[in-house]
Amino acid sequence: MSTFHSTVSRRNFMKALGLSATGLGAAAAAAPVFHDLDELIASDNAGWQRPWWVKSVDEPSVEIDWSQISRIDQRLTCQSQYVNAQYAGVDEWKRLSAEGSAAKKAFVGTTGNKLRDYALSAGSSSFESPTRVWTHGTLTGPNVSTYENIGLPKWQGTPEENTRMVRAAAKYYGAAQIGTCELATDERKLVFTHPKGEGGWSGGAVGVQGSGANAAYFIDHWPPPNTAGRAIEWVNQDVGYEDEEHIYLPDRPLWDFGVQIPMPHETWSTDNPDGGSQLRGSGNVARYRIWTMSVMPGLLIFLKTLGYHGYGYPYPDKAGGLVPALASAVLGGISEMGRSSEFGLNPEYGSLGGYYSMLTDLPMQPDKPIDAGMFRFCGTCGVCARACPSESISFDKEPSWEIPDFGYKVPQMNMMPGKKLFWTDTHSCQKYNLAHNCRICRPVCTFNVSNGAMVHDIIKGTMSVTSLFNGFFAKMHDVFGYGLKDPDAWWEGDFPMWGTNSLLVGTDGGYKK
Repeated sequence: MSTFHSTVSRRNFMKALGLSATGLGAAAAAAPVFHDLDELIASDNAGWQRPWWVKSVDEPSVEIDWSQISRIDQRLTCQSQYVNAQYAGVDEWKRLSAEGSAAKKAFVGTTGNKLRDYALSAGSSSFESPTRVWTHGTLTGPNVSTYENIGLPKWQGTPEENTRMVRAAAKYYGAAQIGTCELATDERKLVFTHPKGEGGWSGGAVGVQGSGANAAYFIDHWPPPNTAGRAIEWVNQDVGYEDEEHIYLPDRPLWDFGVQIPMPHETWSTDNPDGGSQLRGSGNVARYRIWTMSVMPGLLIFLKTLGYHGYGYPYPDKAGGLVPALASAVLGGISEMGRSSEFGLNPEYGSLGGYYSMLTDLPMQPDKPIDAGMFRFCGTCGVCARACPSESISFDKEPSWEIPDFGYKVPQMNMMPGKKLFWTDTHSCQKYNLAHNCRICRPVCTFNVSNGAMVHDIIKGTMSVTSLFNGFFAKMHDVFGYGLKDPDAWWEGDFPMWGTNSLLVGTDGGYKK
């Protein structure tokens, strides 16, 4: 293998950044020296090559106190009408919901909400969850290949080989990245007691979420029966299974791997904090189609063919899994937390990662969490907080262990302690969205920029080793005009497939960045 040597001094590094005069002495101790690029790309982490400035660390950059963490009911999030109704008062929430529905009608036909925008969103949303994915339907039917009927022995590989293999398969099916962690004693606390309402977002036949009739019904009738949100329990068996009221996970060694599916940068940038954008909505929901129709069923069948088992999102839920997907991303080294505690920050794709998770009994090599300086950067930046029209995102300079008192009518029920975060008031966010359909925090994020210019890699490399220039970098976000785009101009653009740049994570076959 050829060796390419590139040695860059601290002084030249800072000169390239344009900061050779001011602050050079302070930054010199922290700025990196690059030696042998072969050393940088040589990896023992099961085939995952990240930029040099993404460091593997023993603990996530967001501090965690496992003693405060226990299993939670995923039905109790601020995506549930019941929770919001308790926080605001049932009558008040019903009034706000009715007013919000009427207000949204005024945005029909406006920029970002024209007929072609609605048509694109409708096409993005036209998908259905596969049939039951564990012990029902196609995944155990006669048409699914297994090692037995193929005539080969069960797959046997090392955890490192297994992780490389699953990572390759996941990317083939449409994922950008996966990160793994063992579901050990502490991590088992992440398994929900109940998944998100299985009727999905539109209040389907047994739904507890969304705006449909049954979702409104459960505002006044809580808790729902297990037929509307099955209880997740551990069982002393080798293979998990399910019935109409329960999801049973095997009390055996399991591994959790998080999956990241990027969302289209340009499409998200068409958001409007006043009236929303069907284009942005399309960019959000498209990842669910890729996960539900390709990545998840592909991986479940892939694992079953090898002789192992995968446990994905319980049927027919499109949006909630068995563990918090963002926790899987942080513990598995895909991303860091951000100032908004509702989404993570990914070194390659910034704020626009869609996160999912799956459990398996295939032994995997755990990935370490990462520190790319992104969570620390959020302490200085605050762009998302300043842009948030409902003032739901914290302006605090430092993260806190304490969950704020948001003034709800009942004690908060949707946030778990044990994490040192910038806490977001998700109820006030949902309340604003009743009439405005805003998701402005993600597209305005400083990390939601094109990575084409070399300077972005230099900036990311700098902030990974020193926070000295974070304030300067945050101001440059506004100076260079990053942020929102004209929805009508989007239709004139020429974007890559699915609106995302797969070359950001391509490292072989001539696609290396």
